[in-house]
Amino acid sequence: MNFRKTTLLALSFLTIVIASCSTTRPPAKADPRYQSRDLSEWLRDFDLQNYSPEKQALAADAIRHIGPSAVPFLMERLSEERFKQTKIKQKKWLERQKNAVFTVKFPTDPRHEALAGLDALGPAAVDALPELEKLLLENPPDTRALYVVARIGPASIPLLTRFLTNEDKRVRLESKLCLEMLNTRSELLYPRILVGPDAPSFDRRLCEFNVKILQRAFKEYHASHPEMDFPQPPPPSLPPP
Repeated sequence: MNFRKTTLLALSFLTIVIASCSTTRPPAKADPRYQSRDLSEWLRDFDLQNYSPEKQALAADAIRHIGPSAVPFLMERLSEERFKQTKIKQKKWLERQKNAVFTVKFPTDPRHEALAGLDALGPAAVDALPELEKLLLENPPDTRALYVVARIGPASIPLLTRFLTNEDKRVRLESKLCLEMLNTRSELLYPRILVGPDAPSFDRRLCEFNVKILQRAFKEYHASHPEMDFPQPPPPSLPPP
């Protein structure tokens, strides 16, 4: 084989190697296991389509047993790109339902599952704070992250304090409320029942947090518009669990 052919073959091989390297995705984070189930399987129990407080309680307890080693896997599921793909899938699902003749399962939300997992870890999820902060910088911000940030405990105070001056009014309002709840050790952040079927689920507590935000928003609006003479509505509330 002459020199020219050898050189061309070498260059071709090098091109293939470079192309394959440039298109190779980074390896996925390890999927930890507990009681013969992968973490990804436990996370599916947070799927709102099959809501079960008992299953969620067991899943939360399993994630606490896995501990901080679950954080890298959970952080990967928070990514904005994955969240956008979820929204696209959900939109397509809604479009298909217009003429659907059979039931198709609603697409799961990996971010919601990850937030529920981080909520279960509480202070053990401290390494996830930078990723949770990214969710608050999205457009629009994913304010579910603020409640999970507060659940991490005192380590979240610097982040929450920074967001008190955020340009988004809801982010400012929620950050202020989260700091107040940390200061008073609100039961919404520190439930008396931590484990078992009677423990308040992540979704229940998140809904209660949103109710508090509605109450606070109305109170602030009423205070800043005293000229508006309208009756005080009953505070929003959730039905008993």
